[in-house]
Parts: sequence; structure tokens; C-alpha cells
Amino acid sequence: MSKSYVIGIAAAIFATFSWALNFLSPYMMGDFGPVDFITLRFIISGCIGLVVIRVYWPGDPVLSWRSTMMAGLLGVLGYALYIGCIMGSVLHGGAIIAPAFLSATPVIVAITGNLINRTVSWSSFCAPIILAVFGLVATNYGILVSVLDGGAPSYLVAVGYALGAVLAWLMFSILNQKILAKIPQVHSGLWTGLMMSGAGVSVLLFLPFGLVFGVYSYPHIDLRLDNTLPVFAAASALACFASVGGAWAWNIASQRLPMALSGQLISVETIFAAAFGLIAENRLPTGLEMLGVIALLTGATIAIKVMTCWR
Repeated sequence: MSKSYVIGIAAAIFATFSWALNFLSPYMMGDFGPVDFITLRFIISGCIGLVVIRVYWPGDPVLSWRSTMMAGLLGVLGYALYIGCIMGSVLHGGAIIAPAFLSATPVIVAITGNLINRTVSWSSFCAPIILAVFGLVATNYGILVSVLDGGAPSYLVAVGYALGAVLAWLMFSILNQKILAKIPQVHSGLWTGLMMSGAGVSVLLFLPFGLVFGVYSYPHIDLRLDNTLPVFAAASALACFASVGGAWAWNIASQRLPMALSGQLISVETIFAAAFGLIAENRLPTGLEMLGVIALLTGATIAIKVMTCWR
């Protein structure tokens, strides 16, 4: 396995771990609403992004205006919109429904990546895909069955948000990898800074509309140090670790790994997200869930071996 692949795999795993923290966002916003929390978080992310741009822009080849705008739009799509959908799904259906539907994403990304850029033979790719499908179904089956027994309206809303998150992630992953392939010389730090700045600008532009339509909670909250400082600290931590750190790590991975392999590694996010969901629900995994996790890890391991051997 080449050094570049090792770095890419490590970066992708770090990114999936940091992104899984997004599933805990609804439990960190205190008295504030989800839109308030997202706005605060991405204003902070945008400020960090501007600092990163200032650091890396002077020594980096000048990007075209189109590439700069695309980076900003990718930040809106893959971060502000994606995380908004995740929070909506968790708030309406609990911490596991979103991972249940996002669990299909690794297989879809892997198939799409191999169709766009034939990297491995389909026969070699069958085992990881089958294991991933089995693992994802086993991990989420019991939860989905229990949810379908009642609370259908709330469940459907949660599913709608989860499907929105899947769509946002798929579009972001495919577009980001294709654009970076055309500009391999761009520094991952600069690209990350542009993404975060784009997400920050988007929430600022939405702010006046949100105030007009009353989607923010903070105008009706008695703002005190004890109820604002913890939320600000949580938003800052997620902005640094899950947004900037995760985006930077994924951009490093995207520049070193083919889409089919990175698509398999995204399955690790499902494992982390399910683990955080279990912590939030204060329970241990069932036997079926454990079997699903083992299948996911086995499938990801085989996929990595297949991809590196083929290369």
C-alpha cells in the first residue's frame, strides 16, 4: 500500500469520525433552535475559513473565479444543508433514523464512482458491496421496525430529512471529487477555507429571511451567560473539529483515493454515528446491531485490499 493511500485512508476515517459528531448536534443546542445553532456554528466556521484562506492563498496557484465559487457552493451543499437535514431528522425521529438511511450512501457512492471511473472489476467489488448491504440492514433493522410500529407522521418527516441528507451528501461527494481531479495542484487547506467561507456566507444571507419568517428562537430567549456560553462552546467545537477538521481531512482523502474506495470508507461514519446514537439513548447495541457492525468493518477492509491490490 502506497504512502499516499495510507494518508488518504487515515484522513477519510478521521473525517467520518468528526462528521458523526453532527448527529449529536440536537443534544447540544440547549434552549436554542436548530436554525440558531446551525447559523452560529457556520458563522464561526466561516470566520475560521477566512483565516485559512489568508494563510494559504498567497502561496497557492490562483484559482479561477468559477472554481472559487464552486468551492463555496460545495460548502453550502455538503455542510450547511447536509447538517441541517441531519439535525431535522434527529429532532423528529431520534438519533438512529438518519444513520439508517445514510447507510445506503457508501454503496451508492462506490457504484457511482466505479461507473464514472472504472477502477476495479465488478467481480472483485461484489463481496464488499454485499457485506456492506447486509451490515447496514442488520444494524438498522430492529430500529426501523420499532419506529414503524407508531409515530408515522414524525417518522415520515425524519425520513424526508434523512433522504435530503443522503442527496446532499451524494451530490457533494461526487462534485467535490470531480472538481479536485481537475485542479490537483490546489492545497487542501485553501479548498477547505473556501468551503467553510461559502457555508458561512450562506447562513448570513439567510439571516434576514429567517428573522422575517420567525424561524429563529433566540429573539424569544432570555439570553444569559449560563444558557449561551455552553451553546457557543459546543458550536465552536463542532465548527473547528467536525466542519473545518472534517472538511480538510476529506479533501486530503479525495485527492489521494478513487471515489469507489472513498465511498466504502464513508461506511465508517455509520458505525460512529450509530455509536453516538447509542450513547445518546443510553443503551448497548443488540446482537443484530453488533453483527451488522462486524459485517461493515469486514466489507470496508476487503474493499481497501481490493482497491490497493488493483492499483
